[in-house]
Amino acid sequence: MRQRLLQLRKQIKEEKPLIHCITNPISIHDCANVILAVGARPIMAEHPAEVEEITASSGALMLNLGNITDARIKSMKCSMRRAVENKIPVLLDLVGVACSDLRLDLARELLSIGHPAVLKGNMSELLAVSGLPSHAIGIDAGAQDALTSENIDAVSDVLKAFSRNNQAVVLATGKQDFVTDGEQVVLIENGTAALAGITGTGCMVGALTAAFLPGREDHIAKEMTDRTEAGVWSGSEMGLNGRSGNYLDAAVLGTALMGIAGEQAEKISRGPGSFQANLLDEIYGISDRQLLETLKIEMY
Repeated sequence: MRQRLLQLRKQIKEEKPLIHCITNPISIHDCANVILAVGARPIMAEHPAEVEEITASSGALMLNLGNITDARIKSMKCSMRRAVENKIPVLLDLVGVACSDLRLDLARELLSIGHPAVLKGNMSELLAVSGLPSHAIGIDAGAQDALTSENIDAVSDVLKAFSRNNQAVVLATGKQDFVTDGEQVVLIENGTAALAGITGTGCMVGALTAAFLPGREDHIAKEMTDRTEAGVWSGSEMGLNGRSGNYLDAAVLGTALMGIAGEQAEKISRGPGSFQANLLDEIYGISDRQLLETLKIEMY
């Protein structure tokens, strides 16, 4: 996986795909900048009259449910439909669905339109969309929902089933990040408490992951063809109808990159102001060697 992550990072820098984001105004500036920092190009259009056209020309779509408005609700539905029609990968960030029926209903309606490539949220948000009890505190996950060594087997079963049911990679953010495609599970242990000291870092993880989604379908299709012809492809490797392999990589890379950048930025920052600036610099400047040496992932 580590070499695939490096190749994916290189590909996005070379191809510079357009990433359409419909997100909240609190984090819109930071989301645009982290997309630029990894070599992709952001467009933050959200007017209902233009979003379908813009989505159609994009490499990926990010929908973030934070700070929702009537116009943004309409735009998200329009863009989701166009993305599904055009086979454009979508990241759906379930911000606040555990504390707002409006957002929860919207999330479920978007999921009824089509399957996103990645479903992202904290543990409380993912439990809420799954229809299970959750203990959110506002937009934050409740302590009762946290991933622990005692509950990891049960949580893994729930999130893998949720992934398979929605034909999407599931990314659960927290002190320890959890990514699954319904079969494989990757635990990511990079990060620092300093990331919680500034607003929007969770949204930035979504933006980074979305930036690494474009072009995955062609790569997956070629890999399936090559391995089938070689007689070495198994059904279990195909994951979610063959779609998920590199969407899993995108989620792992986006999440780990934010965690590693946070660790490095904390070392040279005086407080949240300098940390925010240094975080962007670290996302931009992390070398492949540094990424490999500091990456903390475990296949579960």
